[in-house]
Amino acid sequence: MKDNKISRTQLMVLLWAGVMAPAAELLPGLLLPGVGRGAWLAVLLAAPLVLGAGWLMGSLAGREGLARRITGLLGKWLGGGVLLLYIVWALLLLSLRLRLCAQRLFASGERDGSLWFFLLAVTALLMWVGRGKLDAFARAGQLFLAALLMTAGVVLGLSLIQSKAERLFPLWWGDMRPVVRAVLSSAGVMGWGMFLPFLMGDVRDQGENRHWHWLFWGLGGALLLSAAQAVIVGNLGAGLAARLDNPFFALAKSVGVEGAFQRVESVVTALWTFADLVMGGVLIFALRAMAGQILPERAWPWVPWGAVLLAAAGAAGLFPALGTAEVWNRHVVPMGNLILGFLVPLTLFLIEGIRQRMGNHGLFRGKRTS
Repeated sequence: MKDNKISRTQLMVLLWAGVMAPAAELLPGLLLPGVGRGAWLAVLLAAPLVLGAGWLMGSLAGREGLARRITGLLGKWLGGGVLLLYIVWALLLLSLRLRLCAQRLFASGERDGSLWFFLLAVTALLMWVGRGKLDAFARAGQLFLAALLMTAGVVLGLSLIQSKAERLFPLWWGDMRPVVRAVLSSAGVMGWGMFLPFLMGDVRDQGENRHWHWLFWGLGGALLLSAAQAVIVGNLGAGLAARLDNPFFALAKSVGVEGAFQRVESVVTALWTFADLVMGGVLIFALRAMAGQILPERAWPWVPWGAVLLAAAGAAGLFPALGTAEVWNRHVVPMGNLILGFLVPLTLFLIEGIRQRMGNHGLFRGKRTS
Protein backbone atom coordinates (compact mmCIF):
# COMPACT_ATOMS: atom_id res chain seq x y z
CA MET A 1 0.00 0.00 0.00
CA LYS A 2 1.36 3.41 -0.97
CA ASP A 3 2.37 5.71 1.88
CA ASN A 4 0.61 9.03 1.32
CA LYS A 5 2.11 10.72 4.37
CA ILE A 6 4.60 13.57 4.21
CA SER A 7 7.94 14.06 5.91
CA ARG A 8 8.79 16.52 8.67
CA THR A 9 10.97 18.41 6.20
CA GLN A 10 8.05 18.79 3.80
CA LEU A 11 5.91 20.10 6.67
CA MET A 12 8.51 22.79 7.40
CA VAL A 13 8.76 23.60 3.70
CA LEU A 14 5.01 24.25 3.63
CA LEU A 15 5.38 26.45 6.71
CA TRP A 16 7.96 28.83 5.30
CA ALA A 17 6.67 28.80 1.72
CA GLY A 18 3.27 29.89 3.01
CA VAL A 19 4.58 32.46 5.49
CA MET A 20 6.52 34.19 2.70
CA ALA A 21 3.23 35.65 1.40
CA PRO A 22 2.23 37.71 4.48
CA ALA A 23 5.89 38.40 5.29
CA ALA A 24 6.46 40.07 1.92
CA GLU A 25 3.30 42.14 2.35
CA LEU A 26 3.85 43.28 5.93
CA LEU A 27 7.55 43.22 6.79
CA PRO A 28 9.31 45.47 7.54
CA GLY A 29 6.67 48.14 6.85
CA LEU A 30 4.48 47.03 9.76
CA LEU A 31 7.39 47.41 12.21
CA LEU A 32 9.12 50.56 10.99
CA PRO A 33 6.79 53.16 12.59
CA GLY A 34 7.59 51.76 16.03
CA VAL A 35 11.24 50.72 15.91
CA GLY A 36 12.62 52.36 12.78
CA ARG A 37 15.90 50.91 11.59
CA GLY A 38 15.63 48.17 14.23
CA ALA A 39 12.80 46.44 12.33
CA TRP A 40 15.12 43.68 11.13
CA LEU A 41 16.19 42.92 14.71
CA ALA A 42 12.57 42.83 15.92
CA VAL A 43 11.96 39.91 13.54
CA LEU A 44 14.88 38.03 15.08
CA LEU A 45 13.75 38.81 18.62
CA ALA A 46 10.35 37.30 17.78
CA ALA A 47 11.98 33.93 17.03
CA PRO A 48 11.87 32.60 20.64
CA LEU A 49 8.15 33.35 20.88
CA VAL A 50 7.46 31.68 17.53
CA LEU A 51 9.59 28.66 18.44
CA GLY A 52 7.85 28.40 21.80
CA ALA A 53 4.42 28.50 20.19
CA GLY A 54 5.50 25.89 17.65
CA TRP A 55 6.82 23.62 20.40
CA LEU A 56 3.56 23.96 22.35
CA MET A 57 1.36 23.16 19.36
CA GLY A 58 3.63 20.39 18.16
CA SER A 59 3.69 18.77 21.61
CA LEU A 60 -0.09 18.92 21.80
CA ALA A 61 -0.49 17.57 18.27
CA GLY A 62 1.75 14.55 18.78
CA ARG A 63 1.36 11.79 16.22
CA GLU A 64 -2.42 12.15 15.86
CA GLY A 65 -2.68 15.78 14.79
CA LEU A 66 -3.91 18.76 16.78
CA ALA A 67 -7.60 18.41 15.86
CA ARG A 68 -7.86 14.88 17.23
CA ARG A 69 -5.85 15.71 20.34
CA ILE A 70 -8.09 18.68 21.17
CA THR A 71 -11.26 16.59 21.03
CA GLY A 72 -9.53 13.85 23.00
CA LEU A 73 -8.44 16.30 25.69
CA LEU A 74 -11.61 18.38 26.01
CA GLY A 75 -14.26 15.96 24.84
CA LYS A 76 -16.53 16.02 21.81
CA TRP A 77 -18.55 19.13 22.65
CA LEU A 78 -16.02 21.44 24.30
CA GLY A 79 -13.27 20.27 21.97
CA GLY A 80 -15.59 20.79 19.02
CA GLY A 81 -16.23 24.34 20.21
CA VAL A 82 -12.49 25.06 20.28
CA LEU A 83 -12.10 23.53 16.81
CA LEU A 84 -14.99 25.67 15.57
CA LEU A 85 -13.06 28.74 16.73
CA TYR A 86 -10.02 27.62 14.71
CA ILE A 87 -12.24 26.82 11.71
CA VAL A 88 -13.76 30.30 11.69
CA TRP A 89 -10.32 31.88 11.95
CA ALA A 90 -8.92 29.67 9.17
CA LEU A 91 -11.80 30.65 6.88
CA LEU A 92 -11.18 34.32 7.67
CA LEU A 93 -7.47 33.95 6.85
CA LEU A 94 -8.31 32.11 3.65
CA SER A 95 -10.71 34.90 2.62
CA LEU A 96 -8.04 37.50 3.30
CA ARG A 97 -5.40 35.52 1.41
CA LEU A 98 -7.67 35.22 -1.64
CA ARG A 99 -8.42 38.95 -1.59
CA LEU A 100 -4.81 40.04 -1.22
CA CYS A 101 -3.52 37.59 -3.82
CA ALA A 102 -6.09 38.77 -6.37
CA GLN A 103 -5.26 42.40 -5.61
CA ARG A 104 -1.53 41.79 -6.06
CA LEU A 105 -2.04 40.06 -9.42
CA PHE A 106 -4.36 42.87 -10.51
CA ALA A 107 -1.79 45.53 -9.56
CA SER A 108 1.12 43.67 -11.18
CA GLY A 109 -0.58 43.94 -14.58
CA GLU A 110 -0.79 47.73 -14.32
CA ARG A 111 -4.48 47.20 -13.46
CA ASP A 112 -5.28 45.55 -16.79
CA GLY A 113 -8.15 43.10 -16.59
CA SER A 114 -10.54 42.61 -13.68
CA LEU A 115 -9.90 42.04 -10.00
CA TRP A 116 -12.81 39.57 -9.92
CA PHE A 117 -11.24 37.53 -12.71
CA PHE A 118 -8.10 37.03 -10.63
CA LEU A 119 -10.19 36.23 -7.56
CA LEU A 120 -12.11 33.54 -9.47
CA ALA A 121 -8.89 32.14 -10.95
CA VAL A 122 -7.19 31.78 -7.57
CA THR A 123 -10.38 30.34 -6.10
CA ALA A 124 -10.50 27.69 -8.84
CA LEU A 125 -6.84 26.78 -8.25
CA LEU A 126 -7.40 26.33 -4.51
CA MET A 127 -10.50 24.21 -5.12
CA TRP A 128 -8.36 21.94 -7.27
CA VAL A 129 -5.58 21.85 -4.66
CA GLY A 130 -8.00 21.11 -1.84
CA ARG A 131 -9.46 18.01 -3.52
CA GLY A 132 -5.98 16.54 -4.04
CA LYS A 133 -3.69 14.60 -1.72
CA LEU A 134 -1.47 16.15 0.90
CA ASP A 135 1.69 14.37 -0.25
CA ALA A 136 1.28 15.70 -3.81
CA PHE A 137 0.65 19.18 -2.43
CA ALA A 138 3.79 18.92 -0.26
CA ARG A 139 5.93 17.95 -3.25
CA ALA A 140 4.59 20.95 -5.15
CA GLY A 141 5.34 23.08 -2.09
CA GLN A 142 8.99 22.07 -2.28
CA LEU A 143 9.19 23.31 -5.87
CA PHE A 144 7.34 26.49 -4.94
CA LEU A 145 9.71 27.23 -2.04
CA ALA A 146 12.73 26.71 -4.29
CA ALA A 147 11.30 29.18 -6.82
CA LEU A 148 10.44 31.70 -4.09
CA LEU A 149 13.86 31.49 -2.45
CA MET A 150 15.61 31.83 -5.80
CA THR A 151 13.50 34.88 -6.70
CA ALA A 152 13.98 36.50 -3.30
CA GLY A 153 17.70 35.72 -3.45
CA VAL A 154 18.05 37.50 -6.79
CA VAL A 155 16.11 40.58 -5.64
CA LEU A 156 17.84 40.86 -2.27
CA GLY A 157 21.26 39.89 -3.63
CA LEU A 158 21.22 42.61 -6.27
CA SER A 159 19.84 45.09 -3.71
CA LEU A 160 22.60 44.25 -1.23
CA ILE A 161 25.10 46.12 -3.39
CA GLN A 162 23.27 49.41 -2.75
CA SER A 163 22.55 48.74 0.93
CA LYS A 164 24.30 50.83 3.59
CA ALA A 165 25.10 49.65 7.10
CA GLU A 166 24.53 53.12 8.56
CA ARG A 167 20.85 52.73 7.72
CA LEU A 168 20.73 49.80 10.16
CA PHE A 169 22.99 51.05 12.94
CA PRO A 170 23.31 52.34 15.56
CA LEU A 171 20.25 50.97 17.35
CA TRP A 172 18.83 52.89 20.28
CA TRP A 173 15.53 52.17 21.98
CA GLY A 174 14.52 54.30 24.92
CA ASP A 175 10.89 53.29 25.41
CA MET A 176 10.60 49.50 25.19
CA ARG A 177 6.87 49.45 24.50
CA PRO A 178 7.25 49.99 20.73
CA VAL A 179 9.88 47.25 20.68
CA VAL A 180 7.54 44.82 22.42
CA ARG A 181 4.75 45.71 20.01
CA ALA A 182 7.07 45.20 17.04
CA VAL A 183 8.23 41.81 18.35
CA LEU A 184 4.63 40.70 18.91
CA SER A 185 3.66 41.94 15.43
CA SER A 186 6.55 39.98 13.90
CA ALA A 187 5.45 36.85 15.75
CA GLY A 188 1.88 37.44 14.60
CA VAL A 189 2.97 37.62 10.96
CA MET A 190 4.88 34.34 11.28
CA GLY A 191 1.85 33.00 13.14
CA TRP A 192 0.14 32.46 9.77
CA GLY A 193 1.81 29.05 9.92
CA MET A 194 0.03 27.98 13.11
CA PHE A 195 -2.29 25.56 11.25
CA LEU A 196 0.57 23.19 10.35
CA PRO A 197 0.19 21.16 13.61
CA PHE A 198 -3.29 20.12 12.44
CA LEU A 199 -1.49 18.13 9.71
CA MET A 200 0.79 16.24 12.12
CA GLY A 201 -1.36 13.13 11.81
CA ASP A 202 -0.16 12.86 8.20
CA VAL A 203 3.56 13.14 9.04
CA ARG A 204 5.37 9.80 8.93
CA ASP A 205 8.81 10.28 10.50
CA GLN A 206 8.03 11.65 13.96
CA GLY A 207 11.05 10.44 15.88
CA GLU A 208 12.64 11.58 19.11
CA ASN A 209 14.53 14.39 17.38
CA ARG A 210 11.46 16.11 15.98
CA HIS A 211 11.85 19.09 18.33
CA TRP A 212 15.46 19.62 17.19
CA HIS A 213 14.23 19.42 13.62
CA TRP A 214 11.66 22.14 14.38
CA LEU A 215 14.35 24.24 16.10
CA PHE A 216 16.65 23.99 13.06
CA TRP A 217 13.95 24.97 10.56
CA GLY A 218 12.28 27.50 12.81
CA LEU A 219 15.44 29.37 13.78
CA GLY A 220 16.88 29.11 10.27
CA GLY A 221 13.72 30.56 8.73
CA ALA A 222 13.62 33.41 11.25
CA LEU A 223 17.29 34.23 10.55
CA LEU A 224 16.70 34.36 6.81
CA LEU A 225 13.59 36.48 7.27
CA SER A 226 15.50 38.88 9.53
CA ALA A 227 18.34 39.11 7.01
CA ALA A 228 15.84 39.94 4.27
CA GLN A 229 14.43 42.81 6.35
CA ALA A 230 17.95 44.09 6.97
CA VAL A 231 18.62 44.24 3.22
CA ILE A 232 15.33 46.06 2.57
CA VAL A 233 15.92 48.67 5.29
CA GLY A 234 19.60 48.99 4.36
CA ASN A 235 18.69 49.68 0.75
CA LEU A 236 15.61 51.89 1.07
CA GLY A 237 16.21 53.45 4.47
CA ALA A 238 13.74 53.35 7.35
CA GLY A 239 11.92 56.52 6.30
CA LEU A 240 11.23 55.54 2.69
CA ALA A 241 10.43 51.91 3.53
CA ALA A 242 7.89 53.06 6.14
CA ARG A 243 6.03 55.12 3.54
CA LEU A 244 5.75 52.24 1.05
CA ASP A 245 2.85 49.79 1.16
CA ASN A 246 4.99 46.76 0.22
CA PRO A 247 8.71 47.54 0.59
CA PHE A 248 9.85 44.16 -0.79
CA PHE A 249 7.87 44.49 -4.01
CA ALA A 250 8.91 48.14 -4.28
CA LEU A 251 12.52 47.01 -3.96
CA ALA A 252 12.02 44.68 -6.93
CA LYS A 253 11.23 47.71 -9.10
CA SER A 254 14.83 48.89 -8.84
CA VAL A 255 16.33 45.48 -9.58
CA GLY A 256 17.93 44.98 -12.96
CA VAL A 257 21.10 43.94 -14.73
CA GLU A 258 22.13 46.05 -17.68
CA GLY A 259 21.87 44.03 -20.86
CA ALA A 260 20.17 41.10 -19.11
CA PHE A 261 16.83 42.10 -17.60
CA GLN A 262 15.11 45.21 -16.36
CA ARG A 263 11.96 45.91 -14.32
CA VAL A 264 11.20 42.43 -13.01
CA GLU A 265 8.68 43.55 -10.38
CA SER A 266 5.73 42.10 -12.30
CA VAL A 267 7.46 38.72 -12.55
CA VAL A 268 8.32 38.78 -8.84
CA THR A 269 4.78 39.73 -7.89
CA ALA A 270 3.30 36.99 -10.05
CA LEU A 271 5.69 34.35 -8.68
CA TRP A 272 4.59 35.24 -5.16
CA THR A 273 1.27 33.62 -6.04
CA PHE A 274 3.07 30.36 -5.22
CA ALA A 275 3.27 31.49 -1.58
CA ASP A 276 -0.43 32.37 -1.58
CA LEU A 277 -1.32 28.95 -2.99
CA VAL A 278 0.78 27.16 -0.38
CA MET A 279 -0.72 29.17 2.47
CA GLY A 280 -4.20 28.63 1.09
CA GLY A 281 -3.55 24.91 0.67
CA VAL A 282 -2.31 24.58 4.25
CA LEU A 283 -5.47 26.25 5.52
CA ILE A 284 -7.69 23.95 3.41
CA PHE A 285 -5.96 20.75 4.54
CA ALA A 286 -6.13 21.95 8.15
CA LEU A 287 -9.85 22.60 7.69
CA ARG A 288 -10.21 19.07 6.35
CA ALA A 289 -8.52 17.67 9.45
CA MET A 290 -10.70 19.73 11.81
CA ALA A 291 -13.91 18.94 9.93
CA GLY A 292 -13.11 15.25 10.31
CA GLN A 293 -13.63 15.59 14.06
CA ILE A 294 -16.93 17.47 14.09
CA LEU A 295 -18.74 16.61 10.83
CA PRO A 296 -20.25 13.29 9.68
CA GLU A 297 -18.07 11.24 7.35
CA ARG A 298 -20.33 11.73 4.34
CA ALA A 299 -19.65 15.48 4.47
CA TRP A 300 -15.84 15.20 4.40
CA PRO A 301 -15.39 15.12 0.57
CA TRP A 302 -17.22 18.45 0.25
CA VAL A 303 -15.22 20.29 2.90
CA PRO A 304 -12.47 21.63 0.57
CA TRP A 305 -14.90 23.01 -2.00
CA GLY A 306 -17.22 24.39 0.64
CA ALA A 307 -14.34 26.05 2.49
CA VAL A 308 -12.94 27.71 -0.64
CA LEU A 309 -16.35 28.91 -1.79
CA LEU A 310 -17.10 30.35 1.66
CA ALA A 311 -13.69 32.03 1.65
CA ALA A 312 -14.28 33.47 -1.82
CA ALA A 313 -17.63 34.85 -0.68
CA GLY A 314 -15.87 36.32 2.35
CA ALA A 315 -13.20 37.89 0.13
CA ALA A 316 -15.91 39.64 -1.84
CA GLY A 317 -18.24 40.47 1.07
CA LEU A 318 -15.98 41.04 4.09
CA PHE A 319 -13.18 42.83 2.23
CA PRO A 320 -14.90 44.76 -0.58
CA ALA A 321 -12.16 47.40 -0.55
CA LEU A 322 -8.41 46.93 -0.41
CA GLY A 323 -8.17 49.28 2.56
CA THR A 324 -10.38 46.99 4.64
CA ALA A 325 -8.23 43.97 3.80
CA GLU A 326 -5.03 45.83 4.67
CA VAL A 327 -6.39 46.98 8.03
CA TRP A 328 -7.26 43.41 8.93
CA ASN A 329 -3.94 42.11 7.62
CA ARG A 330 -1.89 44.65 9.55
CA HIS A 331 -3.74 45.08 12.83
CA VAL A 332 -6.29 42.33 13.47
CA VAL A 333 -4.69 39.18 12.07
CA PRO A 334 -1.33 39.36 13.92
CA MET A 335 -3.11 39.68 17.27
CA GLY A 336 -5.56 36.89 16.43
CA ASN A 337 -2.66 34.66 15.39
CA LEU A 338 -0.94 35.28 18.73
CA ILE A 339 -4.09 34.38 20.68
CA LEU A 340 -4.87 31.20 18.75
CA GLY A 341 -1.26 30.26 18.11
CA PHE A 342 0.13 30.81 21.61
CA LEU A 343 -2.38 31.62 24.35
CA VAL A 344 -4.95 28.93 23.46
CA PRO A 345 -2.31 26.17 23.03
CA LEU A 346 -0.70 27.26 26.31
CA THR A 347 -4.07 26.91 28.05
CA LEU A 348 -4.57 23.45 26.51
CA PHE A 349 -1.07 22.45 27.53
CA LEU A 350 -1.78 23.46 31.13
CA ILE A 351 -5.07 21.54 31.08
CA GLU A 352 -3.25 18.46 29.84
CA GLY A 353 -0.70 18.79 32.62
CA ILE A 354 -3.41 19.17 35.26
CA ARG A 355 -5.24 16.09 34.00
CA GLN A 356 -2.08 14.03 34.08
CA ARG A 357 -1.32 15.16 37.63
CA MET A 358 -4.83 14.16 38.65
CA GLY A 359 -4.22 10.64 37.39
CA ASN A 360 -5.56 10.79 33.85
CA HIS A 361 -2.54 9.30 32.10
CA GLY A 362 -3.04 9.58 28.35
CA LEU A 363 -5.33 11.77 26.34
CA PHE A 364 -7.36 8.94 24.83
CA ARG A 365 -8.16 6.89 27.87
CA GLY A 366 -11.84 6.77 26.93
CA LYS A 367 -13.48 6.36 23.62
CA ARG A 368 -11.49 7.76 20.72
CA THR A 369 -13.03 10.28 18.44
CA SER A 370 -13.10 9.33 14.81
